[in-house]
Formats: sequence, structure tokens, C-alpha cells
Amino acid sequence: MPYISDGRIMIQDAFKRHYTLPAFNICSAEMIRACIEAAEEEKAPIILQTYPADSLQISTKHIKNLIKSYAEDATVPIMLHMDHGQSLQMDIDCIRNGYSSVMYDGANQDLSEVIATTKQLVSITSVASVAVEVAAESFNAGQVEYTKPEDALKLKEAGADMIAVSIGTEHGQTGALKLDLLKDIYETLNHPLVIHGGSGVSAEDYAAARTFGVVKANIGSALYRALRKVWESSADAKNHREVYERARAALKEVAREKIRFMGAEGKA
Repeated sequence: MPYISDGRIMIQDAFKRHYTLPAFNICSAEMIRACIEAAEEEKAPIILQTYPADSLQISTKHIKNLIKSYAEDATVPIMLHMDHGQSLQMDIDCIRNGYSSVMYDGANQDLSEVIATTKQLVSITSVASVAVEVAAESFNAGQVEYTKPEDALKLKEAGADMIAVSIGTEHGQTGALKLDLLKDIYETLNHPLVIHGGSGVSAEDYAAARTFGVVKANIGSALYRALRKVWESSADAKNHREVYERARAALKEVAREKIRFMGAEGKA
């Protein structure tokens, strides 16, 4: 199946059909393979995404080429997203390198600055046919500030295709969603929404979230924990290939679980 270069296609499908796309943070071929194999087994569309620090492991140009190669042999839709883009220039570079979607993280800026940058970014992505996600709050542990529906509406009006909402999740933590707040935001915007810190969200909360416009949820910590467990228990491995095989199997099980939690199975 072709690599999905226009992320808006997958985002709108998830919004219309009320399921959530799992967005897996990856930075190696083994992680990519594991997530794609899980998606194929579950017949699910997925998002693969990189964090800015991941470019120290593999450049955005090379990760895009690698994912595109795997995607063209896959049986399910796959898109590539930049998670937590730190500047307009960073997102522009990802667009030039063929990303399907980019995020602008405005957590440390005034809302007016975030809106202005969003408008600049949208003027570029509308021509490039790339999706835009925007956040105005932090999702780091201890720094969470809940999203105000009226602020999220301003980001929608600025042209963002997806709004990342702070509704009770934190990076690397387990927490229940504030579903009443999510419902208020959804009813105010009627627009695709995103959850960060999605590794610790329950299946029950995901079932509710997808009825309130959550089209994307980020999974990073759950993959890391699976990898770390393999590393710590692989002293008996005969060679590096065996370690990679164990890692891929563990990652795949995490990915399959999250796909089912989000109701994405069978949606390809």
C-alpha cells in the first residue's frame, strides 16, 4: 500500500468513523517493523512518529525513506508525523523531507504567539498537503495545565487540523481522562483532537475518547518499557539477532494492545 503522504486523509477518516489512530514513537528499524507487523495483524491504519531528539539516532530524511520503503510493502495505511516540533523551521524541514504531518508545540509560549505561528504553518502545509497538530499546553509530569475549550477553539480557527488537548494525561504516567472536559471541548469544536501521554490510558477511557473526537493518541513510554525489559533479560541471548527478535516480539504485543484499545483494529 502506498505511503500516505497527506496525513489529513487518515485523520479525517478516523474522525468520521470514530476511532483513534495509535501514534507510535519510533527511532529504529526494529521499532518500525514491530509496529507495522502489529498493524497488519490487526488490519489497522497507524501513525509512526519521531520526537526531535530521535533525529540524533536517525535523521528525518532517512527515517522518512525507511518508513516509506516499509509502507509500500505493507497492507495497511501508514503515515509519518513529527511529534513536538519545537519551531516553525523544524516543521518546515520535516515537510521538505516528506513527512505526512507535523506538530507545533507551543507549550512555553503565549496563546497569541501559538496562534500566529499556527497560521504561518498552515499557510505552508495547505500547499504541501500535510496535516498540522498544535498544542498550547505542556504534557510533562508536574507541568500539566488543562485545556480551556475557548483556547482550543482559537487554534481550530487558526487552521490546525488537530488540537492536542490536556485532559489528565502526562508523559510517562498513568492517569484517568477528564472525560467531562473532553466532552466540553469536543462539543465546542467538533474537530479532531489528540491525546499525549497515551501509554497509561485505559481501554475504557479510550472507548469514550473516540466518541468525543480523539483521532490520535501518542504511545511512547509503553514501547520503551517493553524494550527495557528485553534488554535487562537478554544476557542469555546467543547473538544480537536474538535480542532484536525478542525486542520486536515485545514491541509488537504492545502495539497490538494499543491498536485494540483505540478501536483501530479492522479499520484499514
